[in-house]
Amino acid sequence: MKTRLIPLAVVLAMAGCSKIHEERTFTVDALSGHSLSITAPVSEQKVKVTLTSDQPVSVWVVLEKEAPQGDKSRFDPDTLKSGVLAKEKNTKEATLTATIPAKEAYLIYVSNPSPKDASVTVKVDSQ
Repeated sequence: MKTRLIPLAVVLAMAGCSKIHEERTFTVDALSGHSLSITAPVSEQKVKVTLTSDQPVSVWVVLEKEAPQGDKSRFDPDTLKSGVLAKEKNTKEATLTATIPAKEAYLIYVSNPSPKDASVTVKVDSQ
């Protein structure tokens, strides 16, 4: 009877682990922004966000509940009073580390202040 409980224990232990590995490539129009919505982890999770771009851009990791409602491609994360977990400005390469609270969805927001379109690759890995 006890051996039947082992698979159940493994499933329950894994339910708390929501590993993420996402890689996305996209274009951010000149003088615009782009956001990637990431689902909420089951438990607190540390993530590493790596960005590469052919134009200088700014990147933020923001709790989704703190972002304004509606079009999430056009807002200024610097105006947020809370919810910004990490940021890097005017760079072609960045590596950010952020701790995401349990059950909190978050955004990776990329802003392009350049008059040229930017080709951006973002990788998000849980640690």
